[in-house]
Amino acid sequence: MSKKRRLGTGKKKKHKMPRFRNRNRHHLQAKSLGGSNHPSNLLLIDIDKHREWHRIFGLLNLEEVIALLQRLQRCKAKQR
Repeated sequence: MSKKRRLGTGKKKKHKMPRFRNRNRHHLQAKSLGGSNHPSNLLLIDIDKHREWHRIFGLLNLEEVIALLQRLQRCKAKQR
């Protein structure tokens, strides 16, 4: 008896990330800017912190936020 092979639907397998209470998934690179739902692009973060991140920084990614803060630090140092 031969083994039957199941044919896929052609859809990519979705990467599941665990869900935790009071946390949600934050995309490190926004999907609207080319990011994906791959686990390497997701970070579980507290819901309130996630909301505040986007309120303050919009869709900036971590590297862009760091660069912005470094520019602010240089400007502050020049004012002294």
